[in-house]
Order: sequence, then C-alpha cells, then structure tokens
Amino acid sequence: MNAWRSRIGVAIAAGLIGGSAFAADDNRIVVGQTVALTGSISEHGQAVATGARAYIDSVNAGGGVGGKRIALVTLDDGGEASRAAENTRRLIDRDGVVAMFGGVEGGPCVASLKEASDRGVPLIACMAGSPEMRDPFNRYSFPVRAPHLAEFGRLLDIAKTYGYGKVAFLHADSDTGRKHLANVQRLAEARKVEVVPILAKSGAKAEDLAQAIMAANPDAVFNHGSYAIYSATIREARRKGARTQFMAVNSGAAQMAKQLGDDAKGLIFTQIVPFPWAVAIPLVKEYQQALARHAPPGTQPSFSGLEGYASAKVLVAGLRAAGGKNVSRDSVQRAMESLGSVDLGGMTVQYTPGAHPGSNFVDTVIVASDGRFAR
Repeated sequence: MNAWRSRIGVAIAAGLIGGSAFAADDNRIVVGQTVALTGSISEHGQAVATGARAYIDSVNAGGGVGGKRIALVTLDDGGEASRAAENTRRLIDRDGVVAMFGGVEGGPCVASLKEASDRGVPLIACMAGSPEMRDPFNRYSFPVRAPHLAEFGRLLDIAKTYGYGKVAFLHADSDTGRKHLANVQRLAEARKVEVVPILAKSGAKAEDLAQAIMAANPDAVFNHGSYAIYSATIREARRKGARTQFMAVNSGAAQMAKQLGDDAKGLIFTQIVPFPWAVAIPLVKEYQQALARHAPPGTQPSFSGLEGYASAKVLVAGLRAAGGKNVSRDSVQRAMESLGSVDLGGMTVQYTPGAHPGSNFVDTVIVASDGRFAR
C-alpha cells in the first residue's frame, strides 16, 4: 500500500493549497472524501478508496468530465465520527468542493451527512447501511449500497431456511445500533425467529461478548458495528467451543476473513456488490481492468474495492449530468435526482426527486475451507 499512500499524500497536500486555488482552476472539478485510512477499519477504507480512485483515474485518463479532471481530495478520519465531521467542514469551507463522496461506516457517514446537508452540499455514496442515510429523507443524501435493513432480512431468511429459531444480534451501543435492533426484531417477528440482543458497549472486550453469546446459546449470530470487534468476538467464541453459525453484514468481509484465518471457515456474509471475481459481470470486468491499469501493482480485487469502484461510477454519472463544464453544488444535487435508473453493469441504482434509494442489490457468500469466498 506504500504507492497508494503516496498518492493519497499528494491529494491531501494539494488540498492544503486552499479552496480559492481550486476554484480558480477551471480544469478541475473538486470533490471531497473523508475515509478511514488508519485505525481499526483502515484496510476496508483503503480498499474502498483504491477502487474509487481506479475509476476516477480511468475517467481522467479519458479526458475527464466535460474536459475537466476530477480532483478527489481525500482526508483520513480514522473511522471516527468527530474527525469525519471536521474533515467534511474543512473540505467544504476551505477547499470549496462541489460534493462529498465515499466515506465508510455508519458513525462517520452520518456525521459527514449532517455537516454536508447543513451546508447544501450533496453527499454521494457514503458506504454505510445506517438508517439515517435514508430516513428521514434528506435531499443531499445519495446512498449507493443497499441498507443494512435489506442485509438483515437476507440473513434472517437464511436462518429460517436452516431451521434456526433463535439468533443473537450483536449491535453497537448507539442510536444507530438501537435502530438496527428495532429493525431486526421487526424482521425476525415476521419470520417467527427469536432475537437475543448482545450489546457491544464502548470499550467492550471480545471475551465478554463471546461469553454473552455462549450464555444465550443461539443457533446463529450476526452483527452491526465494527468488524474488528466482531472478528475478535468470533475468535473468542470459537476458542470457548461455540458451535453456533456466525454470519455478518458486508463491511470488511475480506479483512474479517483475513483476521480470523481458520476461524473464518463457514462464516456467511451478505454482500452489496456482485462477486468481484465473476468477470462475466460487466461491472466486475471493468473493475478488474481498471485495477490493472490504475491501481498500485499487486492490488487484488475485493468486495470493498468493487464497492468503491461502483460508487465512483455513480459520482461521475452525477457530475456528467450536472453539465460537466459548469458544475456547482446545486447542479450536482439536481443532476443526481434526475438520474432515474442507472445500470452500473450488474447492479442498478435509482434516484428521483423525493426518493434516493440507491441500490437494492444483496447477495450472500460463504468462507470456504481454503479461506476463499464461495457463492
């Protein structure tokens, strides 16, 4: 990742020039990004950013948008909501970005959305399944990925299919976590599945969470919140002899599997992008070709990277619809709402005035005995 970090450093250094410099450069469309490049979810954030930059670099190599290059100014938030909020203010007020783009995880994305919408700046493709990205409706929020609600429904369907009558839901001790719990309970009730809440308070230890799971003795477990603490919890539960079926939402799937090693075998994930190795899917083929041409040598396909790439396609579609040469915050917001239904080459997003659902694509994969993902 050294080459990638070098490129990010250049982007950040360019941002330090100031908003007036960007505004005076008629050959750039400046977009801001706050994303986790360090911290516990940094591998996920780096992969997302690499996939997004691969698409943006390919667009710039082809002449950009309306003859202008897209300048993506990226700041690290470490996965922290407060830093994401600060970065968003900085990018909007200092650098004069026309849109915010491509953060990861619920806390940072919700914080970024508040700052962006307060300033009349569209936030496109912040990669979180949090309810707040869609409810209540916000004219400046343009999510791409399907919400966690859809992923929870898919995981509960799997539990029902396997005959599991009792599931544990590990969730963060936050307003968002409690909203997710309410949604899971509602979805489970419709499927006649019992839900046992497992609360992951700030600073919670994996050993204690694993013990709570063992005490509940559920047939299956799935999560909301940091994949780092969930990975550690699964490892501890396995060490204690848990035989429950572990499942997970998509965020950081490859990173979780890597952290868990042999303990990842049989882990079921939902995914909100197509399988990144299925080259028969046009979006995947494009993504792999862009990685070969524009990403650092040795960059491998991943779910995180493909999500970043697909999200950047939506961003660029909005910039093109906004007129290319005379892009403003207002024109981007109106253009995004005018997109209607957009086929990205294997998944579809939709935006209209008054409704910004994005994608409803949800798939499932399992970690095979060799550690690779299988469908």
